[in-house]
Amino acid sequence: MKEIEKIKKIIRFFIVFFLVVNILQISGCIDEAPHDNSRINYYVNIGMKDNISGFYPFTVTRDIPTLSVNVNLFDFLIKMDTTTFKFKPDLAKSWNNPNNLTWRFFLREGVTFHNGNIFTAEDVKFTVDYMKNYSFYRQELEPISDIVVVDNYTIDIITNSPCPNLLYKLINLFILSEDYILNIEGTNETWPIGTGAYKLLEYIPGDHITLERFNEYWDVPPEIEKVTFTKMNDPEELKNALIQREMDIVPLSIDDVAEIQHIDGLNVTSVQLPGVVYLGFDFRVNDSFGFKGLKNPVSDIRVRTAMYHAIDIETIIKQYLNNSADAASQFVTYHTFGYNPSIVRLSHDVERAKELMKEAEYEQGFSIECDCSNSPQTLNISNAIVTQLSEINITIILNPQPTLEYLTKLYYKNTSLYMTGLNIFDAEGLIKLLLHTPDSEENNGVWNYGNYSNPEVDRLCDILSTTMDTNLRSKYLQEAFSIAASDVAWIPLYSPKAFYGTTDDIEWSPNPTSFIFVEDISLKH
Repeated sequence: MKEIEKIKKIIRFFIVFFLVVNILQISGCIDEAPHDNSRINYYVNIGMKDNISGFYPFTVTRDIPTLSVNVNLFDFLIKMDTTTFKFKPDLAKSWNNPNNLTWRFFLREGVTFHNGNIFTAEDVKFTVDYMKNYSFYRQELEPISDIVVVDNYTIDIITNSPCPNLLYKLINLFILSEDYILNIEGTNETWPIGTGAYKLLEYIPGDHITLERFNEYWDVPPEIEKVTFTKMNDPEELKNALIQREMDIVPLSIDDVAEIQHIDGLNVTSVQLPGVVYLGFDFRVNDSFGFKGLKNPVSDIRVRTAMYHAIDIETIIKQYLNNSADAASQFVTYHTFGYNPSIVRLSHDVERAKELMKEAEYEQGFSIECDCSNSPQTLNISNAIVTQLSEINITIILNPQPTLEYLTKLYYKNTSLYMTGLNIFDAEGLIKLLLHTPDSEENNGVWNYGNYSNPEVDRLCDILSTTMDTNLRSKYLQEAFSIAASDVAWIPLYSPKAFYGTTDDIEWSPNPTSFIFVEDISLKH
């Protein structure tokens, strides 16, 4: 059962990434509002490709469409500012650490839920205790040992040991009304009640969700009065609905960007996502998965470096991603705390790659299997890499698989070379899972599929888990990423962008979470 739970955890994490990378999955809507420059109301229609799975907390599926709706209905204790990538107040107006085990939150007064219930510290305590019943949140909230209500608007969250990344865990937690949830327990009620800027007006599963402005919202009232997210069948239908002005905002496929850019009255906007797609290696020398009884060629840093130099990522981005991505230099992007700006991507240099292959005594090359998902975009990029690596006599045998099968294979480390991706805001919480030497007893290296190991990286990972000082944590993270980059622990490929089409009377900038916060939308006047 433990193995099954671990696999489920991995799959939940990476499915969110694949949803983001193939960004056609964001959310949408219809309404009968005018769609020209004489718009007389404040209704907005957003198109989405996928159904939502339901409303919090009745569903804990953390897919992008579901969260894009729910972030408008509920608030958090704290939020991530997607411009500065620092934490900012939400229902908690401030916080501090009285000691290394205590996080004290000072809450807003005068906040009401959609049903009129008054928000207090008891709702925060109830939410944490209640959501521990769900597996995903149980893992996230495991460091919490106790919650003490100091008064109606002050609460202490106490951890078992110093937990410097607790705030990252709390940005996943919508705050519930204790009174409402307790009153509906044992019933079939699934109507969401939060403190968010919008409340649910209508929900037709598989068709649309309509939200209306919550006039008692505690913050600045949003401009948009009503928004409808509408499920559409495919990218073509989304694009056409925008062209016909039936939708105001839709996610765009890469192939549709150029067409929309040339239509009067429509605009295209984009945002870089926090994910990085990369190639990973099996580091085992003599007992590797793909080279039983032989030395594993990619265990040699000269071979890994040669492969890095041989990959022309700029050409791949131009030819197969329609310039909709940025070349990556490390595991994370600038969105993420701990990003190291001093790490520079290795140049595309086939001659240098050939020299390194000769030094490593692999001038004649070798064959190696590469595992990847079977999505069309992944296959196009993988085939381009196959062609480029053939220039240094490396024969890549692609093994594309459905996501579940592929991730299970990685979990059991039955791979020699693999292409995958990560969507990271919280490098502190994930670095031990990604770069630490695998150790099942300590739950280290769970996502370190290639058995990468460096004692200094391990030491930095261990220090990070108990260091509360923000500046020191940033320093340790940057050092760990720098060491791993020097080891060529992976080949970073690219960080994707998401594209949206909008009507020209919409003022809105997408954010890297891929969620659509309706309160960020306004109309041009």
